[in-house]
Amino acid sequence: MRFGMRQVGIGMLVVGLAMRMPAGEPPAGTEIVHPGDGAIMVYVPAGEFTMGLDAADVVKIAKDLGYADPEAMWAWEAFPKRVINLPGYFIDQHEVTIERWQAFVKASGVQTKSNESPQHFDKPDRQLLPAAEMTWEQAGQYATWAGKALPTEAQWEKAARGTDGRLYPWGNESPTWKHGHFGENKNQPGAGEAAKLYTWVGRYPDGVSPYGALDMLGNQYEWTSETNFPYPGNPHAEKMKDYAGQMIVLRGGSWYHGWVGYYAAKRFGFRPTETYYHVGFRTVWTPPEGYFESDDFAQARAKVAARKQALDALRALIKP
Repeated sequence: MRFGMRQVGIGMLVVGLAMRMPAGEPPAGTEIVHPGDGAIMVYVPAGEFTMGLDAADVVKIAKDLGYADPEAMWAWEAFPKRVINLPGYFIDQHEVTIERWQAFVKASGVQTKSNESPQHFDKPDRQLLPAAEMTWEQAGQYATWAGKALPTEAQWEKAARGTDGRLYPWGNESPTWKHGHFGENKNQPGAGEAAKLYTWVGRYPDGVSPYGALDMLGNQYEWTSETNFPYPGNPHAEKMKDYAGQMIVLRGGSWYHGWVGYYAAKRFGFRPTETYYHVGFRTVWTPPEGYFESDDFAQARAKVAARKQALDALRALIKP
């Protein structure tokens, strides 16, 4: 099954977002509760953003992450840096959680071979762990069930970086263990407490994106809707010839692979049928024309406070 594969390609805190919004478009980071799955989503307004990297960016990232050789990060997969224009959309504030994944499995009857997520079902203190070890097809089935979609690479990266070309969701400050869950960094010792597995969503508020999305870097890899072809104009495209087009792009890095993926433009990938317990996803939704003037929008916004209270109640049950 295919879920929008294409060769090239989305509030709590809004920082440095200088863009013109179409008439009727709400501010960046506006929160709603999506009716399909009850997830809080944040709004990414229409407009341009800087996608990808250049050589100077890679040098800085390598220094930030403690890599003497930038080649070790394979960051050239994100070349070239360019400006992309996207319509507005909503993106999940958190990775899809056990709570939401269990609701989907029960409602849809989808069977998974993995017991990674089901082992947490019906356990109140584990509802805010991210769902794990689903295939790309199963992530797409969830998105379809919820009336949403898996993000394109551009949608995911804009939600993580904003419009000012920053390298990380929080800006250009070097990453620390307070920004996201990437485990210990062997190149930068003293990173503090490091969980040995994925951890609950929203645990690292210092890593929030300009639109209010959390865990855009760290915790789980996140499925996108696209295959891993080189970006047009990539001067290093030849290096990808043996594997280009064979994998679905994953974004956000993971706690398992560590700090090599601790930057917003990082591309990785697995084959569509391949998955592991450090793989999850989040979804996006493009509102229909006239949505922001509708009662549906007003109702979706009005439900946010109650949904946050419910999440806080689940968070209070977590056993550190």
